[in-house]
Amino acid sequence: MIPQLKALPIAAIMLVGGAAMVQAQQLPTIKSNVESISYVLNVTDRHTGWKISPNLKPDRLEVECKQKKTKVSFVTDVDSIEFNIKVGDTVQFYVQQAGQEKALTEIVGIPRNVNFSKKYIRENEGKFAVEVPEVHELANILVAISTVGQQDSNMVDMTTPYYKEVMAHFAPYKNHPVMEVVNKHITKPFDNNSYWYYYAMKMNACAYSFDKKGKIKNDGVIRKMGFGNQADPIVVNLALIEDFARKSNFRGFYQQHQPYYKELMQTYRTQNPIDQMQAWLESKFKFKYGNYRVTFSPLIGGAHSTNRFEDNGFSQTVMFVRRADLEPTYNEKVNEMRNSRVVFTEIDHNFVNPVSEKYLAQIDEVFADRAKWVNEVQGTSAYSSPYSVFNEYMTWAVFSLYCLDKFSVEDNATYMPTMERQMEKSRGFKRFGDFNQQLISLYKANPNISMDELYTQMLDWSRNLQAKL
Repeated sequence: MIPQLKALPIAAIMLVGGAAMVQAQQLPTIKSNVESISYVLNVTDRHTGWKISPNLKPDRLEVECKQKKTKVSFVTDVDSIEFNIKVGDTVQFYVQQAGQEKALTEIVGIPRNVNFSKKYIRENEGKFAVEVPEVHELANILVAISTVGQQDSNMVDMTTPYYKEVMAHFAPYKNHPVMEVVNKHITKPFDNNSYWYYYAMKMNACAYSFDKKGKIKNDGVIRKMGFGNQADPIVVNLALIEDFARKSNFRGFYQQHQPYYKELMQTYRTQNPIDQMQAWLESKFKFKYGNYRVTFSPLIGGAHSTNRFEDNGFSQTVMFVRRADLEPTYNEKVNEMRNSRVVFTEIDHNFVNPVSEKYLAQIDEVFADRAKWVNEVQGTSAYSSPYSVFNEYMTWAVFSLYCLDKFSVEDNATYMPTMERQMEKSRGFKRFGDFNQQLISLYKANPNISMDELYTQMLDWSRNLQAKL
């Protein structure tokens, strides 16, 4: 349930050069007791995890305007504000977190982000792609040779011969001017702000390719592929990135390793039957996406993300994940479970999150006391809201249901305890084992149970559990 929204006083707005600007002396302020808040587009499209950042002046949100006007609401735990934004508009306001400096926040209306032509839809509908894109690999190499990239094993997998080849080839260029930019923004291992920039780099890189002259150009199909609350570092630093690629002979390195990339892509397809996952999820959730695109780099450690895009009646889900690998101590099917879990839990965010939107009030109530559900370990601070904590529990637990349907009792008995330990011990979601087993119990009792009924029963169970903790 979104709190009652406060309308911006008419006197606080004036027109400057055709764009709506808020007078500096009359900037409205909303209050918050927490660091992470939400913004909502057109009432229903909710985005959690917006971090209040007084150090950014302003902290900018670019809003894609698909229609004449887009309603944008910022919502805290105690306050809210609402604007109607069109292309070219810029509005500003303050967010005052208790005990902190005011954060100047800015909303900018930008043109539509996604352009799925009839030809593009015809060529991609019902299919999934697995790729190691060139500019994406370049972005991951920049991270790998950065100061933090050489320390953070979640950002960068440093265990492979390929990593050693990357370092041997590109480390001599670690003092290139573009690396000053990367090191300025990626400052500490497992740091939230550093990770936001990291995700913005590698996700937005997938919207670009090299042209025949060696220039990096936006493909124009999806203009920006990163999260909406972050700027695109590729376009901002395009000249520096092109210069690094040219001086380091990146394109020669990338071409030389094509056989390796193709081998990884084949292994990925073998270990991740995405068409099977897609069919199972669509049958359980009763809605579908038109296309799945899996993007990975051999350099990614464990830092995964996903985003989805819609236009012209067509939807595409893009996963940004690590490569698939084979663990010799496990059989073929358990290895498939290990690898499938990585991409499945990104794909099913696109199914779980929209359903969670219907149960926001219950989720906010039951998971409000974060300490009962999450231990503070590296990476858990990214799940700062009840909504994000619940979704992480649910996405991994739904994978267990998929495994029950697709793998043997013996293989489930081998893998399930390992996955539960990973969630509890490594990732800090300390009640996951109990949560997972409860969901499994409900599903075994009625494999045809609807997702809405599963949500209702799991939230009731979680409410009872948190009351005892």
